[in-house]
Amino acid sequence: MTDHHIHIGQFNELYYDALELFAIIESTQEKTHVTEIRYSSTSSCRDDAELKFVEEEIAYAQSYESEKLIAKPYLWFIPRYAEEGIAVEDAAKAFDYCGIKLHPAGQNWDEENVAHLKALQQIFRWADANEKSVLIHCGSQKCDLPTRFEKFFAEYKKAHVILAHSNPVKETALIVNKYKNVFCDTACIEKKDLQKLRALVKDNSKILFGSDFPVTHYFATHLFGKKHSLEEEYVENCGKNL
Repeated sequence: MTDHHIHIGQFNELYYDALELFAIIESTQEKTHVTEIRYSSTSSCRDDAELKFVEEEIAYAQSYESEKLIAKPYLWFIPRYAEEGIAVEDAAKAFDYCGIKLHPAGQNWDEENVAHLKALQQIFRWADANEKSVLIHCGSQKCDLPTRFEKFFAEYKKAHVILAHSNPVKETALIVNKYKNVFCDTACIEKKDLQKLRALVKDNSKILFGSDFPVTHYFATHLFGKKHSLEEEYVENCGKNL
């Protein structure tokens, strides 16, 4: 099974070491059956985020050696990179990225900004040309609704679009059903919402497993007072979303 939504790097005051996380995920395989992961760095959310630093993190993560776990990186592209004149195609050459991540709630993508719009076009064009994924954080705010980048879904039909979090469920299902190249993931979804999603999506194979680990552990321990380990969190998370 593939986990399409893993994070490494800085998240608020904690730093999640990629090799340590990958080892944890591999150690739980008998319970989770996860043999492949797709990951991105939350260090991209820092106010002082720099592409060079994130690339160093990815290079470190790629040094993980295993015959049991495949780990593929996402390029988390942010508006700041576009403003600095960094072309998507150039950034994407650094590694064999499985796709590009967008987080319109975490970063302000302004389509009236020429540099931002150009970067968005480059992202979907790159994904289309290489038949790669675009993982998009979705939510109930106007800025991150599943329909936010719909015009690109329609134009770039070979881009493998994944609506992360499947939130809101109804809007997610409508878009997934409308486009052959659009999928969704289960990261952070509540059980009742997952049941609703499965009922609304015509082809349930387009609902991909995603855990949002270890961010889920951060919230569980820092907001809800749980005391469980990272290993316990990952096993529990996988069990909830299957």
